[in-house]
Amino acid sequence: MVITKLHAVALEKLLQAEDEARTPIQPAEVGEEVARELEAMGLVRFETPVCLALTYKGRELTQVLRELVALGPTPYAQSEDEAKDDVYIVQGHGLPPISDWDDAFRFLGSEVIAMLDAARRAHQAAEHSEEPLLERGLAARVRHRKKHKDYVALTEQGLRILEIYETTHPRLEINYTLADAIRALPMGPTPASNFPATQHDRYLLEGMRLISYSVPHGGICSFTALGQAVKQALETGGFGEGDVLTEDILAALANYTRDPKADHPSLSMLQALGYVGADGDLLPAGEWALEAYRLLHEGARSDVWTIAVHAEDIAVLRAIDAIWQKATSNREEAPTFEKLRTEMIDRKVRQYKALLEKYGRKLNEMPHKYQQIASKFQEAKNYAQWFDDNFDLRAVLHSLESFQLIESIEDRKGREVFRLTEHGQRVLADGAEQVSSTSVKSITMTRKTFSSPNRTWYNEAVEEGLIGTAAPTKRGYLYANLAETIHRLPFLTRFEQRVFDAIPEYGMTVSQVFRELEKEIEPEWIKWALEKLEARHLIEVLPDGNIVETEAGKLLDRALSGVPKGMGFPVTPLIVRVLQAVAEVGSLYRKERCVRILPRQFADARRRSGLAGDAFQNALELARAAGYMGQNSINEAGLLILEAVAKMNPSEKLAGHVGFDSES
Repeated sequence: MVITKLHAVALEKLLQAEDEARTPIQPAEVGEEVARELEAMGLVRFETPVCLALTYKGRELTQVLRELVALGPTPYAQSEDEAKDDVYIVQGHGLPPISDWDDAFRFLGSEVIAMLDAARRAHQAAEHSEEPLLERGLAARVRHRKKHKDYVALTEQGLRILEIYETTHPRLEINYTLADAIRALPMGPTPASNFPATQHDRYLLEGMRLISYSVPHGGICSFTALGQAVKQALETGGFGEGDVLTEDILAALANYTRDPKADHPSLSMLQALGYVGADGDLLPAGEWALEAYRLLHEGARSDVWTIAVHAEDIAVLRAIDAIWQKATSNREEAPTFEKLRTEMIDRKVRQYKALLEKYGRKLNEMPHKYQQIASKFQEAKNYAQWFDDNFDLRAVLHSLESFQLIESIEDRKGREVFRLTEHGQRVLADGAEQVSSTSVKSITMTRKTFSSPNRTWYNEAVEEGLIGTAAPTKRGYLYANLAETIHRLPFLTRFEQRVFDAIPEYGMTVSQVFRELEKEIEPEWIKWALEKLEARHLIEVLPDGNIVETEAGKLLDRALSGVPKGMGFPVTPLIVRVLQAVAEVGSLYRKERCVRILPRQFADARRRSGLAGDAFQNALELARAAGYMGQNSINEAGLLILEAVAKMNPSEKLAGHVGFDSES
C-alpha cells in the first residue's frame, strides 16, 4: 500500500463524489497510472472501464485521512482529566491539507506499515520509527500516569490504518510488460537505487505487496514472500501477450492440479504460459505459481527464523571434525569432552602465540576482543588453567547442540562423545568465520509481507558475506535454509540469562538494554547475547529497534522463574532431552500438570534420550535441582520448557529459501 500526494488527492476526489452523489469519477480525472496503482492496492475498483469507485477499505482509509487533516499540523494535547484510561496524549498533531503535501511525501508505504506493526507489537515506537510516525500523525507522545513514563505510542488513526492494511485484499494482475520489468529486477535485499524500474511499476509492485522497503526511510528494497514466488514463476514462465499472471490464472492452475484428468478449458492457456507442460505435468514455473496462490490465500509467515554462529562455535566445530578425522585411523580417538578440551587448549595456545608474534608488545593495536585474553596469556604459567579461565567449552557445546549443529551421543564404550550433525557439516563446509542472527534474518524476514532489513542489518549481512550486490549469496541461502530447518533447543549462558532477564514481554529497545547492562557486561557480549536469544526464537528484535519476547520466550520466562540463583546454566539441551525422554515414557496427569514416571522406566528414558549414562544422570540431577522435575515426575516448570521447545520451531515445513538461484 502506497499513498503519496497524488494517491491521497485521488481518494479524496472519489469520496467527495460519493458524498455529493455526483457523476462517478473517470480514471483520467485522477490519472490513469494513479487509478491502476490504487486498484492494485485494493482501494478502488473499475465499475466500468471508464468509471472509478472506492472499495469499502478505500473509503475507510480516506476517512482516516480526513480525520488527520481535520486535526491539522498544530500540536494538541489532552489534559489528565480528559484521559479515558491511564494513558493520555501530551503532544500530537495531524496532517496539513493534502494540497500542501510535498510531491515526494509518502504518507504510507511498506516501510510505514512495518513501523506501525512494530509499534503495535511493542506497545511503543522506537528510535527508528518515532519521528516518521509522529510526522504522519500516526503516533503521539503519551504519558502513563501510573508508571510516570513518557513514550511514543500509536494514535487511534495509526491503529486503524494498520487494521485497514491487514484486511485489504490487493489485486494481483501482471501483464507481459510488468512481467518483463519483474524479471529485470534483482531479488534483493539491495539498496533501493539498484531497483531499475519506473516509479509506476514500483508503485504497482508495492501496491500488490510484491516488494517492500526498509524502516525508516526505504533505503533497502526486496521482494516479499509473495513477490519471490511470483518472480520465480516468471523466470521460466508467464511469457505471452496480455495478462500472464493473475488471481484468475492462479485459480485455474490450482483447479487443474486438484484433478488433472478432468476437462479443463484453461489447460491450453496454462500450457501456453509455461505453467503446465505438454504432457500435463506441472513445470517449475507452475510450482512457483502455486506457491504464490497459497500465499495469496493463506498469507505469508508472521515469524522470523534465524540462526547465529559465533567464532568460538566454528572453532569447536573444527576441533570436533579434526578429532573424528583422526579416529578414521585410530579407533581410540574420539571427541570426548576431555579429548576435545585438550585439542582446544592446543589450538588456542597456537592462536595466541601467533597473535603475540604479530603484535608484540603493542596489545592495544590488537582487535579488542583478543586484548584482555592475550594479556592473561602472556602471564600464564599453566595453559590449561588459562584456557579454563577464559573459555567455556561446555557452554559452546551446549550452544552448538541448541542449534542442532552437534549432538551429544554415547559411543561403543559408553562414553559421551560429540558428533557433527548434517547441519553442522554444512556450516563447517561453508567456511564462514562467524554469522550473526541479524545477518541471517536480513534474508529470512523478506519472507513476510512487508519486511526488508534496515540499512544497519543489511550492511552487517553484506560484511559477513550473506548478501551480495543485489541478492543473497550462496552462503546467505545456506544459512537462511538452516534457520528454517534446524530444531532449536533452549540454552542460556550466564550472560544470555542476564540479558534475557532484563527484557520484558514488550516496551524495551535495543539501546535501552545496552544502557541498563553496560556497567555489568561488555557491549560485545550484550550484542551476542541478543543474537543468540533471537536465534533461539526467544526474543525478536524489530526493525525499528524495539525488542519483544516471542511466545517461546514468555513460556521460558515462566519456566525459569523458580530456578535457584547460582545455577551455571538454568537450562541446557541435555536437560531438555531428559525431559522429552521422560515425557515419552511417563504418564501425563492433566489436572495436576505433571508427568509421572516409574523408577524402572528411567532405563527406557535414558535409551530414548540417546545420551551416555553419565550425561543422562547429570542432566537428570540438574533438572531436579532447577525445579523442572521431582524424584519421579516432571512438574509444571518442566512442562513449560517442553511447550517452549515447540514454540521455538516452525509448526510446519516452511516453503522458504530452498532452490533459489543465488550469487556465488
